[in-house]
Amino acid sequence: MTLGEKICRLRKARGLSQGDLADALGVSRQSVSKWETDSSVPDLDKLVALSRRFGVTLDELVCGEGDEEKEREPEPPTAAQPQGRQVLGGVLLAVGLLGLLLFTLLWGLEGLLLSLMFLLPFLLCGVLCLRVRRRLGLWCAWAVYLPQQVYWTMATGITWRLVLATPHFTREMNYFRLFIGWVMLAVMAALTVATARSFSGLRKEPTSPMVGLTAVLWAAALLIWRLCALFFGLFADETGLIQLPGLVTGLLQGACAAGQTAALAAAITLTLALLRGRRKQTPG
Repeated sequence: MTLGEKICRLRKARGLSQGDLADALGVSRQSVSKWETDSSVPDLDKLVALSRRFGVTLDELVCGEGDEEKEREPEPPTAAQPQGRQVLGGVLLAVGLLGLLLFTLLWGLEGLLLSLMFLLPFLLCGVLCLRVRRRLGLWCAWAVYLPQQVYWTMATGITWRLVLATPHFTREMNYFRLFIGWVMLAVMAALTVATARSFSGLRKEPTSPMVGLTAVLWAAALLIWRLCALFFGLFADETGLIQLPGLVTGLLQGACAAGQTAALAAAITLTLALLRGRRKQTPG
């Protein structure tokens, strides 16, 4: 059995796609495909990473010792894991949909909009359980945080940006609002760090499309709030170019805050991936 065949067999035994393995090793899916067809051979550092990923020694990976025994071990958990996630996903979706139906029947459209803010995490996490294999906890954490940020911003006007006014805050401005702003900032920072660490093995070559995408994300993170304020008047002392009902304006204000948070986390993660890809290209 060739090295490529061993990599292919071990990958399938762990329930990984070529894309999953490529993301874990910080390479392209085409590289994994070339390894498995023996068109190219992984570098030594990638062989070490492969052995750790598959739970085999380097000798077993390269020389083939004990392959069959190692491949049999992960099969039961691999088969059980998707089944458990499907059950959990179905339960979460059922809870979310039943809640939306109940609130809609009791309070009509207003009840639907109000319940959606609290039940959207159930729906999103349910879909993630059914569709996502890796980093499920991370994506569910984002799915819980972002809708709540939309709700708090829409209902109270509080965002993590409120912490910028901390030096000038007074008792009359309500310190509890400032506390909520700091909590939002702390949770956002924790999720951003967790996302960056989860993708710590991701490397992207600094090509023009990738650099352009990163620039767009940074621009969105820096400008989305101001642009939304310009068009819809999201600040109390500003009038937007488009006049909308208060509820719609509040919803847009929350969506802008959540979008800015997501764009900032994505921009940081992708920037770090580009820096790692650039260091890999630099000799020595």
